Amino acid sequence: MSLRRGIFASAALFNWVVGAALILAMPLLERLLGLQPVATNAKVYVDLFAVVVIAFGAAYLMLAIDFTKYRPFALLGAAAKLAVVATVLCHYIAGHIGWPLLALSSVDLIYALLFIALLSGRLGDGSRGELR
Repeated sequence: MSLRRGIFASAALFNWVVGAALILAMPLLERLLGLQPVATNAKVYVDLFAVVVIAFGAAYLMLAIDFTKYRPFALLGAAAKLAVVATVLCHYIAGHIGWPLLALSSVDLIYALLFIALLSGRLGDGSRGELR
């Protein structure tokens, strides 16, 4: 498996796990991340966000399969991941959330930087998928 394919396949898996956890295990996530419980009548917003996270996972799988054809999804994914990081950082600075969610969002920052590096050609994908 090439480096590029591995990055996008793992990004897809990460998004699917996060999306599924938001839908199926929100009380556990709330405890692990130190979040206040979501009110029952607001759970729909968490579920809608989870659907978008899962959909982006599908886009990352498409990038893993055919980067050239779905290249614009990489830019959209990088922008969305940077927006998630910025949003979480703002809430952390405001004191609304603790460090665990900030730490989790660092995974999105890493993927965003990897996507940007792949798009710009700074991250090689040679015959063995090595870094340039």
